[in-house]
Amino acid sequence: METEYIVYTDGADRHKDDFHIGAWCTYIKSTEDTRTFSGIVRNSKKFDVTNNRMELLAIVQAVRMCHEDSKITLYSDSEYSVGVLSGKKHAHVNTDLIKEYNKIVSDKKLHVHFEYIPREQNDFVDHVMRYMLDHNKEAKEHGAIEE
Repeated sequence: METEYIVYTDGADRHKDDFHIGAWCTYIKSTEDTRTFSGIVRNSKKFDVTNNRMELLAIVQAVRMCHEDSKITLYSDSEYSVGVLSGKKHAHVNTDLIKEYNKIVSDKKLHVHFEYIPREQNDFVDHVMRYMLDHNKEAKEHGAIEE
């Protein structure tokens, strides 16, 4: 039986000089349960942290958590992410995350429908993600967070 999901995602970054940190959050609701996942990423040679990459990473993490052969309605306040992942826009950067998303969706036979929503309609995941950034000790030590 096909599972249906409602998913909200968000991502953001903070930086000061050479210090760069990002956070992502995803809220996943199905008839079975409701789950929230989030994470912090520090800029490195392996992973460049930008706002768009954090938005994409949240979506990649969301589809990774969904069951095979599922229907997903995914809400995001990122026009960029919705555009490049739905195929309406072409991306010249972030192709690693876009390829990863496409592989997961293909391998798991997911049916994803994107809905762009204004930031104020994405409050819950935005709040969780920003709380993580604003209370990150390392970010405070580097002055990326204003007290």
